[in-house]
Amino acid sequence: MNIAFGHTNTDLDCLGSLIIVKKLFPGYRLVKSNRLHPAAQTIYDFYAEYFDFLSPKDIAREVIDNVVIVDTSTAGRVSEYFSQIKNPNPGIRVFDHHAAESCDIPGADLQKEAFGATTTLLGKLAMEQGIELSQEEATIALTAIYADTGRFIYENVSRDDYEVSAWLFEMGASLKLVKSFLETIKIDEQVAVLNQLRPTQTVLQGHEILLSYIELDENVAGLAAVVEKIMDVQNPDAYFAIFSIPKDETILIIARSQKVLIDLDSLLSSYGGGGHKLAASAKVQGTEGQKFYDEFVNFLETNLKPAVRVKDIMTKNVFTIHETTSLMDASMFLERVDLTACPVVDKVGNVCGIISLRDIMKGRKVGKMQSPIKAYMSRPVISASGDTTMREIERIFYKHKISHLPVLEDGKLSGIMDRWDYLQFQKQAVLHSAE
Repeated sequence: MNIAFGHTNTDLDCLGSLIIVKKLFPGYRLVKSNRLHPAAQTIYDFYAEYFDFLSPKDIAREVIDNVVIVDTSTAGRVSEYFSQIKNPNPGIRVFDHHAAESCDIPGADLQKEAFGATTTLLGKLAMEQGIELSQEEATIALTAIYADTGRFIYENVSRDDYEVSAWLFEMGASLKLVKSFLETIKIDEQVAVLNQLRPTQTVLQGHEILLSYIELDENVAGLAAVVEKIMDVQNPDAYFAIFSIPKDETILIIARSQKVLIDLDSLLSSYGGGGHKLAASAKVQGTEGQKFYDEFVNFLETNLKPAVRVKDIMTKNVFTIHETTSLMDASMFLERVDLTACPVVDKVGNVCGIISLRDIMKGRKVGKMQSPIKAYMSRPVISASGDTTMREIERIFYKHKISHLPVLEDGKLSGIMDRWDYLQFQKQAVLHSAE
């Protein structure tokens, strides 16, 4: 027998990948995890016959010749299947889009691409082979890509995600159904938890972190979807939700991050959990909830890597102009150094304004190019310190609608940040996340 499966706690990307595997590898039987993510459960309930899953126990009586694994290259995430495979050394092929994961599955032939979804990787292969999907299969696959790319706004999005999605539209995928399947808050218990959660925002190592702690009478399906909903609304750098179930002495940690610097997989591995850099969870037994929460906050304070600050990326060699310089001379100076603006300093070297080409243009229009820039510069000066975080810089730019931000230490100019610096930082953060 030849089989295919995804990681335990199967998510939408697993299902999307497996529905295409059925076309790429005719005759392979799909095997269902004992645990499905709530969002995956919903789409599976509607399309169960398209998957025709076996259970892990069903394969215990079979000789397994070949295995296809999707959406993970980590042995620990597929142990529920391999514990049922009795014959040694089946052929193993792995398809995964998690570039950061290293493959520790013995004998596996790994195919990995840094796409937004593993469904994209397999969909691209199907496109190249001229394979056709039914409308239902295309809808399942498109839902998977939308889910794993955050509807194409996550930092892992690639051109191939768009191209495969366009192909799925051609196959008849329903965007209306995709939208419906992605509405993950569906059951009353989820809504009740959402209404109970009162996350607090704090700054740890320069990161804006949401933290919450509540006690539940019993485990509630779909807690991850509740966490993701709050993450979408409040937009922190990361959110750590602690759920305590006292009767079972169980702690559930569900975490989401928007920064690769906050590596959730690494952090929660300390508690026997894991997942990905930007999404992970852990289950802890035999500890009291509030005590654990306090210890966990201390753990984060110690183990979070410091956020990038202005001093790490600012321009340190700053051109300045004296306040008595004429508009004409300032215009020629800015042209010579290829700048659109720079700080203005007084006789003791303190920053007293910003002069820009736009300011100079105001003087040019009224024939005052010999006037000192002091009369036309922008003030008061909005500034930052070297320890200001990039989140704070973003707020300053948008709140004050400025494009150049002097960086001061002890009142003296030590650097400058402009919108271009900020955009380049964000661009590099996106590229690093996608690697």
